[in-house]
Amino acid sequence: MVVRQHASSLPARSSLARSTLIKMGVRIAVIIALTTLFSYLHIFHSLRDEALVQLERNVTERSQREQTLFVLAEDNHAAMKVAMTERLRTLSQEDVDARFNSLFALRPDGTLRNRRELFDGTRMPGVFVPKDVTLDADFRRRLVAAYDVVSQYAPAFHVRFTNTGIMLPEGVVVGYWPEGPNYFQDLEATFSIKDFEYFTLAQPEHNPKRESVWTSIFEDPPTQTWMVTVTTPLDVDGRYVGTMSHDLLLNDLMGRTINNHIPGAYNILLRDDGQLIAHPEMKMKSGEGVYDIQKNTGKPEDVSAHAGTAEARAHLHAIFQKLKDLPPGEVLLEVPEYGELLAVARLQGPEWIAVTVLPEQVVSSAAFRAARYVLGFGVVSLLLELVIMYWVLRQQISRPLLDFTQATARLEAGDFNVELDTSRDDELGHLASSFQRMADEIHRREEALRQANEGLEQRVEQRTRELQEVHRKLVETARQVGRAEIATNVLHNVGNVLNSVLTSTLLARERLTALKLEECGEGGGAARATPERPPDLPLPRRARKERAALHHPAGQIHAGGAPGDSDPARRRQPAHRAHWRHRQAAAAIRPDAPAAL
Repeated sequence: MVVRQHASSLPARSSLARSTLIKMGVRIAVIIALTTLFSYLHIFHSLRDEALVQLERNVTERSQREQTLFVLAEDNHAAMKVAMTERLRTLSQEDVDARFNSLFALRPDGTLRNRRELFDGTRMPGVFVPKDVTLDADFRRRLVAAYDVVSQYAPAFHVRFTNTGIMLPEGVVVGYWPEGPNYFQDLEATFSIKDFEYFTLAQPEHNPKRESVWTSIFEDPPTQTWMVTVTTPLDVDGRYVGTMSHDLLLNDLMGRTINNHIPGAYNILLRDDGQLIAHPEMKMKSGEGVYDIQKNTGKPEDVSAHAGTAEARAHLHAIFQKLKDLPPGEVLLEVPEYGELLAVARLQGPEWIAVTVLPEQVVSSAAFRAARYVLGFGVVSLLLELVIMYWVLRQQISRPLLDFTQATARLEAGDFNVELDTSRDDELGHLASSFQRMADEIHRREEALRQANEGLEQRVEQRTRELQEVHRKLVETARQVGRAEIATNVLHNVGNVLNSVLTSTLLARERLTALKLEECGEGGGAARATPERPPDLPLPRRARKERAALHHPAGQIHAGGAPGDSDPARRRQPAHRAHWRHRQAAAAIRPDAPAAL
């Protein structure tokens, strides 16, 4: 017999806790991925907005901080102009020849300079008057006035400014420069300031508004320092009498521009005419001149192509073009082709352009790092949640279900003594109670069925014994019936013969009787019984029928058959029946005849 293994006894191919964890893990992972994506987008836009605000604030604060020195220089010039005007008016009432001669002296080269024996360049201004300058009273008065104003203000200004000076229209320089105490004493006689930008910018034809102007940056060869000069012309009563000047060293400004920047960004400082002042990757070297952005587009044939790489020059040129197209008042702009955000501010005074450049990659990378942290925390939370969920599912779901599976297997094996946790007040607790009741009911029914089977087996055994007894009797009866059947067949054959004999005898008797009756009739008397002849016995019904058939008009006696029956089988059936009737009649007449007859 083939035993089919029940599905409950097979090992589970999958676990409910595992499949649930996988499904929940996938769903939570999708949620975490979407949350990370939305977090990245939100953080990116938030950081971008914050970066733009920070850029604007940074460039504004930097411009305000750096422009303080430029504004102060212009304010100094305003004070010096007032002092120079007053001093000229005061000296116009005095004779300055004695003082002029005590301060200055002609040199053999034809120039007028400070007297060597009285000059201390660390404490007093130096003077250089080119040769061929007419030393009239007006000139002397203007030179002494310039000397007095520089002597009064320059030492105080030196804290913030490298040097302070006043230039007269004749190309005269009165300057205070403690770092170069002998500068004016050592100048060549052929030296002239009339070809320098800081002198020409103050001329009425170049500065009709008569306001402070700033020169281009230039390098001082002896010291190899970059500087800029601010000049402010002075007109008294419509006459150009002199120019106030400050030289500002730019090395510190360049250093601050390059080094002080927000993380990930860099600063650029340039003039609105395209002259580069400071750039972290394009540092100007001594003796190579000033870099002009408009003339250098990154092509190898450009002038001053030595500054930076071609890509850097092309990049700077693209930024400058964006700055030229920037509407007034705008601070922020984008350079999409380079993926950069720009914040722009102008320095009051020289109107230089301070630019802070922030690559958007810095913002996106910060957003990506934040999103990565979100993703990392999400993954850790997912793992922790899966561990907790696995423990909860194992304790609250898998273990009770395993108990149910084991209980089912025990029921299948016929063990109804199952114990489940029915103390839980939840679905599994109700299921355990129902399962327990079901097990008890099945146990009860199994017990009743077992008892019924035991009674049925007893009845079957008893009935089997009875059937065996009946079978034995039937076998015995069959044996007797077999013997009786044999005897019956023999008697049947004998009966047929006897029946034929009896029939023939009866016919003969009938005929004889008829003959006798005819004779008696002829004699006029009826036949009577005599002692020699016994009385006639009653004929059997068959004999009577056959006798009647003799007198039937269509009657015809056939041996062993009925009248008019030509079928031998059908002729034999009446004979058999007659034989049995004869036997019955004989048994009735002779009770002591054998049963077989």
